[in-house]
Amino acid sequence: MKVAASLATASLALLLACGREAADDTPSPEAEGALPNFSDTPTLTPTAYTTALQFLPLDPGDSGALIAEFANLASSQGLNQHYLGWQLSRSGWRSILNEQFEAPPTRAPWRLFPAPSLRLTVTADGDPDALMLRVGSADYTLDLGDHLDGWEDRAGTRHDIREAIWTQRGQRVSGIAVQHRFAVPEPSQPTRFGPYERAVLRSVDGAMLVLFNTGSPDTYGDPFAWMYADGLTRRWSALETRTLEVANSAQLRRNVPIRTWFRIPEPDIQGELTAVERLFDELSAAEGPKPYNALYRVRGWIEFAGERRNVDGLLERGEL
Repeated sequence: MKVAASLATASLALLLACGREAADDTPSPEAEGALPNFSDTPTLTPTAYTTALQFLPLDPGDSGALIAEFANLASSQGLNQHYLGWQLSRSGWRSILNEQFEAPPTRAPWRLFPAPSLRLTVTADGDPDALMLRVGSADYTLDLGDHLDGWEDRAGTRHDIREAIWTQRGQRVSGIAVQHRFAVPEPSQPTRFGPYERAVLRSVDGAMLVLFNTGSPDTYGDPFAWMYADGLTRRWSALETRTLEVANSAQLRRNVPIRTWFRIPEPDIQGELTAVERLFDELSAAEGPKPYNALYRVRGWIEFAGERRNVDGLLERGEL
């Protein structure tokens, strides 16, 4: 593990990833980047295969960050893909990727595929190794490096935490990428609007914390907390969260959390996070509260081993 070398700078991160179907050992056209039309493909249960990705720089002085979601909705009629990405800078969140396209049915619906503004390299299992985005006249690249941790939970959700480098206009920024891969049969709406919270945090003294919680573990995966501090990594399967403060959103016709408390019971780590930048992506609703996906830049503190440390980072939240 290259933690000591690449994480000498302060930081915190989160990567959620999801279970995938096993690939055929025989080389397939998909491995060559093609999407053949299988006329003999049997009727399939429509299933959303989602890869969610977050990147946070190690340097606490760097305000940049990245969140992306790659959703493949597979059925016997074909593959409907919707790829989204947002970048966080000092001026707030902005969209840098929004591609929606269709393809013929494929035997590997969990794989990521190139799009007009997205090129990529993937492993034999379909996991991304590098993402190359064309944003206006500029090229951005996220290179995913060594694994710091990775596991599959009882729901089949795959979580991975990796070293990563974000390159923008010739500037290279080291950080952490957190990937989450999961599948949802017969989804009633895009998976990013489901009930979950995931955060990637960093402190000025080098501690890193990744949090994931959901009210639907059978769909999104089991809650967990992951931490790097003082040269050691730990992972816990119990996490408590509670909303401390809300603000009314006329856009969403509902109250939205803006201050959150959390606790990891076993080592008795607790903290608070307050939203300082937010972006809402809403799901249309004729009346009543709208389902939404929220992207936050957060600041706050964590307390453990008798010490309180200031933290900042990302928090993404969905709500039905």
